[in-house]
Amino acid sequence: MNSTIDIYAIREGDEKAFVVMYYLLNGKVYNFFLKRTRHSEVAKELTQQCFIRIYNYRTSLSLSHPPEKQVYIIAKSVLLNHLRQEERKTARELNYAQQMYPVGADTSDNANTGFETLDLLEKITRHLPPVRKKVILLKARQGLSNKEIAAQLSISVKTVENHLTKATRQLRILSPDLLIILGILFSNVNKM
Repeated sequence: MNSTIDIYAIREGDEKAFVVMYYLLNGKVYNFFLKRTRHSEVAKELTQQCFIRIYNYRTSLSLSHPPEKQVYIIAKSVLLNHLRQEERKTARELNYAQQMYPVGADTSDNANTGFETLDLLEKITRHLPPVRKKVILLKARQGLSNKEIAAQLSISVKTVENHLTKATRQLRILSPDLLIILGILFSNVNKM
C-alpha cells in the first residue's frame, strides 16, 4: 500500500496524490478513532481533522518514513487534542456543578441537583464499555452496594469489583481529573 502513496508528490502539492493517500488510509484512521472514542460522529470529525492537518502541513511530511506511520502519528496528536478538549469541557461542567451545588450542601430543597449531577456522571462514563458503565451508574445513581449490583446484573460480586477497578483505570488514562469528579459524584449520591 505504501508504494502507491507518493509522499514527494503530496509535499509538492499534488492533490491527486493526497486523494490517493486519503482513500487508502481513511478507513484505518476512522477505525483508529472509533475504537478510542466509541462514537461514530466523533470518529468522522477527528478523521477529517487528521487529514486537514496532514494537508495543511504536507510540506513537513518526511520522505524517509512510511506514510502510514506518519498519518498515525498525526492521528494520535489529533486524538490527544480531542481528549484534552473533552477534559477541559468536563472540568468546566464540574466547576459549574460545584458552584451550583457544593459538596456537603443541603440539597433536599432542590430537585434538579440529582439530575444535573447524574447528567454529568453520564458524560464522564460515556467512554466506558456498556457493562462497566452500567456498574458505575448503578453504584452512583442508586447507591447500590457491590452485592446488590451483582444480584441485579446476575454477575458475581468479584466481577462487579473488577469492573469498578477497570473503570477506575480507564478513567485514569482518559483523565486523572475524571477520578476526582467520580469521587465527588459518589459522595454527592450518598448524601441525596
